[in-house]
Amino acid sequence: MLRFLHPILFYPLALLAAALIIFIGVQPQRWPRPPAPVSGDATESGLMLSGAALGTPAPGPRQSMNVTRDFLGRAQSLSIAVPPDQPSPGPSDTGVRILLAPGAAARIENRPTLVEVAYEPLPFNGAEALAVSLQGDAPPYWATQPLTEEPGRLQFELPPQTSISAIGLRAIAAPPDIAFGVTILEVRVVPRV
Repeated sequence: MLRFLHPILFYPLALLAAALIIFIGVQPQRWPRPPAPVSGDATESGLMLSGAALGTPAPGPRQSMNVTRDFLGRAQSLSIAVPPDQPSPGPSDTGVRILLAPGAAARIENRPTLVEVAYEPLPFNGAEALAVSLQGDAPPYWATQPLTEEPGRLQFELPPQTSISAIGLRAIAAPPDIAFGVTILEVRVVPRV
């Protein structure tokens, strides 16, 4: 016991404990992050957006979002929710947007596109459908698919879009008086020939 109290051991251990307490108190998982374009992972067939690529979306009007992060602040998933009594998305809606870097957007520019979304429903207030769009020069076309009560994957066929800057996501719910949403785990984007 006395060896532990020796200054050569005690002070470095005390400094290490203090640094650990400060790091835990800083909570990097809660630091705000401004919306930023992402490149995702280029695959043979298109783009894979998961993890860090879901970490800096642009919020949408009339929609809530939350990025789930691990202890070190690395993005894990993106949850979106729609407030009660919101209509289905229209041409003026943007939804929550995953902003695309120019190189990533160029891979799907002016081509019909398949967007596949892996999701997990929220446990008690899951949305009934998910809408997806490509955002660019023209008003967005929103493709909608119903969600199930189990985790799954949805596929959305989207028409060509010019000057693509983002992928829009929008939860759709029936008109109860609470917000309903869904958790997005990954988004795969495949341009069609």
